[in-house]
Amino acid sequence: MLSTNNSLEPRNEINLIINRIAHELMNEFGKSKDEAMNLIKKSEVEESLMAEECGFHESPYNWAISILTDHNDHEALEKYLYH
Repeated sequence: MLSTNNSLEPRNEINLIINRIAHELMNEFGKSKDEAMNLIKKSEVEESLMAEECGFHESPYNWAISILTDHNDHEALEKYLYH
């Protein structure tokens, strides 16, 4: 019987989108890697993706905006508005 490891696939997809969100937070909004990962953790992105698969359909950029909005990061959001 052929064995496939489907349990790793969702984990890999979650890690991939988290890294892409962090990339957006760093490149578009000027966050450091530590700041980006901390914001992602506080926003419970991983838990959200595990609970709702539809989150995979949102772009990393939209995730980043949502995270910054949740944390009332007005300075970073101004970069979005005036970009």
